[in-house]
Amino acid sequence: MEFYLLLLLAGVLGGLISGLLGVGGGLIYVLFLPMAFSYIGIPEQEIAQFTIANSLMGTFFAASFATFNHIRNKEFYYKAILIISSAGIVTGLLTLKFVVNTSFYAQDEFNVVIIILMLVMLFTTLRNAKRQSSFVEQTTKTKRVFTLTGTFSGTVAALSGLGGGIVIIPFLNQVLKFDIRKAKAISLGVIVITSLCMVIYNAFQTPETDVDQVSAGYLVFGISVPIIIGTLISASYGVKLSRKIPSSTISYLFAGFVLIVMVKKIFELI
Repeated sequence: MEFYLLLLLAGVLGGLISGLLGVGGGLIYVLFLPMAFSYIGIPEQEIAQFTIANSLMGTFFAASFATFNHIRNKEFYYKAILIISSAGIVTGLLTLKFVVNTSFYAQDEFNVVIIILMLVMLFTTLRNAKRQSSFVEQTTKTKRVFTLTGTFSGTVAALSGLGGGIVIIPFLNQVLKFDIRKAKAISLGVIVITSLCMVIYNAFQTPETDVDQVSAGYLVFGISVPIIIGTLISASYGVKLSRKIPSSTISYLFAGFVLIVMVKKIFELI
């Protein structure tokens, strides 16, 4: 029972972070899921694949619940979302096929990727957090940069299970000068589309490990369903909370969660 309560808690935290920061909840899921899969007997050489697949599934639901609230408040920027998503789907699926779902990509490689991503995001977020209080939105729109954003975010989502928001938000906010809240809303919309495509792809894969639970490909429903239920509880509240706190505070919160994930993965690698 405690095992499933822990997964439910992961979902609650992930949903809250998704709505608040726009990164889809993967920052929380990649902390809990490796422990969960180790607990049910998944061998180390396939923990990365199961973690990524189920993190993306949780991320899809977290982002969907949060995006619904943005749509209801007329904060859905469909043109940017569609352009970024199109590139993200292509690179995400290619990365899953040729890198992630192979014998090469084991847990150590997965942790190294996470640590590198966290270092980059921590540096860029802290460097720009102080600027948010005096930030002036310019909303420069360019399909080329949107496509580049999708290309990188899809790759990162597939390699890490983080959903791609850790790439999308800095690109939109710091390169294209979108307000952090608008960047967050776009990020969530992109995550809904790209993560769904990758979840479907992972459902039709054939793991080497036989899972003694209801599953489809790399998706293990006994693990993912409690997370999804927790996400349902908190995602909309995260969106509401994000409207009440300053943009600079959102940036610092993002940096804090990035630091937690990075430290945890360093300890796992050691």
